[in-house]
Amino acid sequence: MTPDDDQGAHPLAPLGFDRARVEETVAAGFAPGLVARVVRIDRGWATLQGTRRTRRVALRECPQIVVGDWLVPDGQGVLQRLERRSLLVRRSVSGRDEPQLMAANVDVVLVTWALDTRVGSSRLTDMVALARDSGAVPVLVLSKVDTSDSGEALLAGMDEELDGVEVVTTSTVTGEGLDRLAELTSGRTVVLLGASGAGKSTLTNVLLGTDAQETGDVGRTGEGRHTTTRRELLPLPGGGAIIDTPGIRAATTWDDPDEEEAPSPFPDLDELAEECRFADCTHDGTPGCALARAVDEGDLTPRRRAEYLDYLTGHTARVEARSAAERLGRRERNRRQRP
Repeated sequence: MTPDDDQGAHPLAPLGFDRARVEETVAAGFAPGLVARVVRIDRGWATLQGTRRTRRVALRECPQIVVGDWLVPDGQGVLQRLERRSLLVRRSVSGRDEPQLMAANVDVVLVTWALDTRVGSSRLTDMVALARDSGAVPVLVLSKVDTSDSGEALLAGMDEELDGVEVVTTSTVTGEGLDRLAELTSGRTVVLLGASGAGKSTLTNVLLGTDAQETGDVGRTGEGRHTTTRRELLPLPGGGAIIDTPGIRAATTWDDPDEEEAPSPFPDLDELAEECRFADCTHDGTPGCALARAVDEGDLTPRRRAEYLDYLTGHTARVEARSAAERLGRRERNRRQRP
C-alpha cells in the first residue's frame, strides 16, 4: 500500500494521523486503514476512534496505553501501539516510585494558570518543566486575566524556566488571547495541564465552541473542584484535537536513568485515587476513599478494586525490598572503603 500524496486523504488526518504517520505504519507492515486513536480511558475500558467507528475494548486486551496513543492490529488481530512522538509523564503521586502516563502524541502542552489562584506558584514551575520534558511545545496560558493584574509579579524571576516558552494571557469574559489560542491549537493535538480551578474546562469549551466540559467554581482555598474526572480527547472544529485533564496536585517530573519502570497497569484507578480525601489513603476503610465511593456507586467492581489493592501491596513490597538491598549495598561499599 502506498500513502496518498494528499495528507488529508486518511480519515483520521484531522485527529493527527498525517502523511508521516501513514508512511511509518506502512513501513512497519501494518494497514493504515485499521489504525485507531485512544480517545478515552475509563475504569477497565479504552475507547478507540477508528476510521469508520468508535469502539470500546477492555484494557487487558491493549498494550500499555494512554489517551492520545495510536493502535493498530497486527496480522493476528493483536493490538500494537505505534511509536510515540511525545509523552506527558510525571512521577506517580500514589507513593510509588514509578511513572504515571498522562497523554501521548501531543503537539502542544498548554500549562494553564489562573491569575486569581492562591495555589503556591512552585507548582507552576513544576508544570512547565513537565511540559518541556514531554517533547511537545510548552505554552503558558495565564487565564482569568480580567480578575487580577498579578501576571507580571508571577512571572518575575522565572526567566530561566520560561526561556523559549510563549506566554498567552486570556480571559473568557473579555475575549483577550482567545484568538491566539485558536491559532496555537488549530490542526494540532493539544493537552491542557493545570491545577483544579485553572480554567481548563472553560478554555476547552471555548475552543470546541460547545459546553462539552462541565465547569465549576474555585473554593476558598484557591483550589477548584475536579469538574474533569478523566482524560478525554475531543476533536476541534477546524482540525486537531484537545485533551482536557483532571486538575493535578503535583507535577514532579519522572527521571530514572538507571531503570525504566513499567507504568502502572491501572492508570484509570491511579487517577481515581487522586480524588481521595487523604493523600496517604490506603483504600481500605480510609474515610473519603474515592475507590470505595466508586464501588458503592456501581462504577467500579469490588473484584477490580481488590486486584488494584493486590497490585499496590506487591509493588510496595518490591520497592521496599529494592530500597533495602540498595542500603545494604551502600553499607557494604562503605565498609570496604574504610581505611
